[in-house]
Amino acid sequence: MSRQVGTSQPKIAEKEQVTVGVLAVSSRTEGDSARLARRLGWLWAVAVVGLSAAGSVTARADDSALTADAIAGKVVRTDAFSWEGARTRVRMVLIDEGGAKQERAMEVTGRRDKGLYQSLVRFSAPQDIAGTAFLMLERGKDQSEQYIYLPGLKRTRRIVGREREGSFMGSDFTYADMQRVDSKHAKHKRLPDEKLGNDAVFVVESTISADAPVPYGKVVTWIRKTDYIALRTRFFDRSDKPIKTLYSRRVKEIEGKPVVVEARMQNQQNNHITDLYIDSIERRDDLSDANFTPAALEHM
Repeated sequence: MSRQVGTSQPKIAEKEQVTVGVLAVSSRTEGDSARLARRLGWLWAVAVVGLSAAGSVTARADDSALTADAIAGKVVRTDAFSWEGARTRVRMVLIDEGGAKQERAMEVTGRRDKGLYQSLVRFSAPQDIAGTAFLMLERGKDQSEQYIYLPGLKRTRRIVGREREGSFMGSDFTYADMQRVDSKHAKHKRLPDEKLGNDAVFVVESTISADAPVPYGKVVTWIRKTDYIALRTRFFDRSDKPIKTLYSRRVKEIEGKPVVVEARMQNQQNNHITDLYIDSIERRDDLSDANFTPAALEHM
């Protein structure tokens, strides 16, 4: 399925599309990579819809000498849950093993305060979950607070401990996927290069330390050489069994950044699928402190 991002929002300059297996992705555009070195140690592609290419990075003619760390250092996450000063409208389509679908609509608002990211997700459809809200507040390296408001119970509660490994609103993402993780928790290894469709890709295996605040033991990422966009990311548990795979299915340029506007997370354990679509991204410079508090979840 393919939809255009809302035309009333920031202008989108869409590049020529090429096919990568079942993935449709655009040709190279420029993005912003400055935050990766201090925020992301491995190719943390989770949490949804958008990995941007590194700033003016171009693959070298001879890339055989590039280390896994060097490749990881050229990949940046700028997904729908980490856009700063923006309000993003997202659709989430849940598909079970039998093909039955459930569609959910949500609005994601994000900003950065004193260098720490804050994100608010509020569901608007279907009716039975409308008003449900999720708040994530970064507090430092590997530290964040997460809250969920359930309108049926009319109360807000904090998500802690093993609860973060649970499904985010019935999807194939977890609450742990919503937070960023410090680079100290991963060791990278470069695997033999491959091809996905017509695209040459780097393959990086990232082993996750046992003390990382995520339920994964290993992450393998396929990165397109021309622009360092992660086309495929596979997650393994701590016994090395595959859990799920994230596919970048469609990329557009928004405000000079390549953004994945269509993505799929496929669960290898139960054949469940979560498709995500960005319908619009609106810049917002008027986001106040009052919007990002647990108390505000019940009154917006």
